[in-house]
Amino acid sequence: MRPAVAIEELTKLKEEAGTFTRSNDFGRGFTSWENRVRAVLSRAFGATSGQVERFGKISYSPWVIYDGMSQGEHDQSFRAGISEAQGVIEAAIYELKLIGGDEPVDEHAYDPELWAHVKTEVEDGEWGKVASQTAIFVENHVRTWAGNPQDRSDNNLVGKALYLKVFDDASDYRLGRQASEREGWRYLGMGFAQALSNVDRHRIQTRDDAKRYALGVLGLGSLLLTQLRYEHGDILQEAAE
Repeated sequence: MRPAVAIEELTKLKEEAGTFTRSNDFGRGFTSWENRVRAVLSRAFGATSGQVERFGKISYSPWVIYDGMSQGEHDQSFRAGISEAQGVIEAAIYELKLIGGDEPVDEHAYDPELWAHVKTEVEDGEWGKVASQTAIFVENHVRTWAGNPQDRSDNNLVGKALYLKVFDDASDYRLGRQASEREGWRYLGMGFAQALSNVDRHRIQTRDDAKRYALGVLGLGSLLLTQLRYEHGDILQEAAE
């Protein structure tokens, strides 16, 4: 479950817990609430997680029951259990925010078509897939927009060779006005293919900064597409038709 979705659901469930004030509230509504909290915690952290275990150990009844125990004592134990449950939910929300649920990615900062392609992976936190899918999407679009350039054997150009051809000084799709700018954009595309695309498409990377890295790849891929749209929008539209 996406952190942002889990945070939203747990916040609602925490507020709903405040509607249970007396032990007489035990019943269908309370049972439904308890099961929904457990379901969200399980989806967000795993069925065997500490959060699920702590929530499952909460007692809403007195530890010791004796003849003549008043309704008030039952209610007090019930409210104590509800308070503990709200504390567990609060802690879970805090942990989810640390994961990144409170820092949504600004979709407007990226090429709209590229964002639509990787949106689900971003929201699910599948950062390895974000990087690899970005590399695949950008290369495919550059190739399509440039009219599917071929090598001497009539094979589709890929990777470094594709960007070298598309961003060549003699190409209609070159980027930049001056020679130094065109060279910079050409090297940027080739670097994207060699340093990022080859790695992320052919090898699963395990790293502590996976989110930051993936968003960096997404940003660079978006930059290339954005510049192509900016300089050659009319040509790209014709090529895509």
